Amino acid sequence: METSSQKIVAETIKKMKETDKNRPKTMKYFDEMADLFDKRKKEIIEEKKSGKKVIGYLCLFAPIELILAADAIPVRVNSGWYDASKIGDRVVPVEVCPVIRSTIGAKMVALSPFLENSDAIISVLTCDGMTKLGEILSDYKTVWQMTIPRIKDSDQALQLWNKEITNIKKEIEKLTGNKITRKKLRKAIELTQKATKAFRRLQDLRKGNPVIMGRDAMLAIQTYMWDDIERWTENTNKLCDELENRVKNKNWSTSPDTPKVMITGTPMFWPDNWKVPTLIEEANPQGVIVADELCSNERILNDPVGVDEWTMNDMINAISERYLMASTCPCFSSSDGNEDRINWLITKVKDYKIDGVIYYVVRGCMLYAMEYTRVKKVLDDINVPVYYLDTEYTREDVGQMKTRIEAFLEMLSARKDF
Repeated sequence: METSSQKIVAETIKKMKETDKNRPKTMKYFDEMADLFDKRKKEIIEEKKSGKKVIGYLCLFAPIELILAADAIPVRVNSGWYDASKIGDRVVPVEVCPVIRSTIGAKMVALSPFLENSDAIISVLTCDGMTKLGEILSDYKTVWQMTIPRIKDSDQALQLWNKEITNIKKEIEKLTGNKITRKKLRKAIELTQKATKAFRRLQDLRKGNPVIMGRDAMLAIQTYMWDDIERWTENTNKLCDELENRVKNKNWSTSPDTPKVMITGTPMFWPDNWKVPTLIEEANPQGVIVADELCSNERILNDPVGVDEWTMNDMINAISERYLMASTCPCFSSSDGNEDRINWLITKVKDYKIDGVIYYVVRGCMLYAMEYTRVKKVLDDINVPVYYLDTEYTREDVGQMKTRIEAFLEMLSARKDF
């Protein structure tokens, strides 16, 4: 399966190059990082030989700064392979979220180099599937489970989450044998702050005419989850330098009249689960993805850890607040519903001048499916079209989905012409 997976990576990148003949030259670095079985895999194996620990995580609630401060390597280990989900069907029912089934399947055949090389895995209990995924993986790996409070504006929520962060800090220190000192933690926070600054620079460039295709931006952002963060930041800034020159020269990736699309819903993991972005940007008429609200992409880096005083206690509190209060995960609720997510979606629609939203849900992903009605009502109120696109973790429905996406893009094009 590794050979076929490498072929999928190569074919997807080839399609991206063919769609944009004038593709940014600095994307070459991210293409290299996109091969999960090559450079980064080899680097991680070498670092493990020198004694470093690798800590995988299944959700972006995992506090990356603590992992870095313990001189360990953070990598996200969710599976983006369709074929692996069929293998996972042998362990869990087909009604279960296919991202969960695919991750289980990837472990069964040792497909994911990051999952295989992880010395421990952080699993945050955001949904029933994720809860049981951690349980299943614990048969093979050390798994640390974190409980997330579902009503984050309650009096006890931040206090509970702060205890979870403190406990996971102790587990990381025990595994690595490295004490997380004030100096090391500050350095780790400053490292991720610089990464967030580079990310925001890229996002600001996407608010105007399309200077980069959405799939390229999504790939660049997603490689953060397994790349060396300092190197990722450096190369993202190089990409932004090139894009700023393109803006000056009005060198667009596609026509400024191309409908601007935002994707929200179930996370999309490289490399196989790139079906929807590919269909949007290769459609006739074409669309361009200028923003998303996915926990596999823009939500990774949108908010930095904000520190007032660089004491250990203040830094731990700041990490707790960043990972809990800034999140727009659909696992949260309140008397007004998941208001933070709704407000962020509306802000993004306005900031990026979105023409239409594709609400993507894989069958079995209950949290995102159940929030659709509320999201649609809000977007209807501001006259922004939204299309509910449900699919399986498979390539077999590409033809049907192509028809559905192109019909939506035709409608958006007609609205722009009108």
